[in-house]
Amino acid sequence: MRKIGSFADDLRKRYESCRWRGRVNYFAAYLFLVAAVCSSAVAALSVSMELWPKSVNAVLAAVPGAMYLVNRQFRFEQRSKWWFEKFYVIEGLYRGIVREKRDEAEISRELTLQSKALAGRWPGFGEAPSR
Repeated sequence: MRKIGSFADDLRKRYESCRWRGRVNYFAAYLFLVAAVCSSAVAALSVSMELWPKSVNAVLAAVPGAMYLVNRQFRFEQRSKWWFEKFYVIEGLYRGIVREKRDEAEISRELTLQSKALAGRWPGFGEAPSR
């Protein structure tokens, strides 16, 4: 039979996962931004120096817009902030168990409430139309 890990270990794994996901989303946001700026510069240089055929220049000119749309739709920066917010909540609960010796049942109830609140603020794909 598999031994069930402690609640503190579960919280630690959760906050480490949140931190990792926050970093990945932060990196993705700036990766797409850098790719858009670089492709714009390459396209401008290519057109001014007539380096490549018009079809290649057209594709290069379209890349920044595509990168902007990807970044806007997937909302990497907002998701990064959301994941880091969740990281800080869970890390605080972890410290509550490990350092402050708070009751696991109390921490579990607080985790449930915080998770529900955070789930309501998850940055989805774009904004819903308002009424």
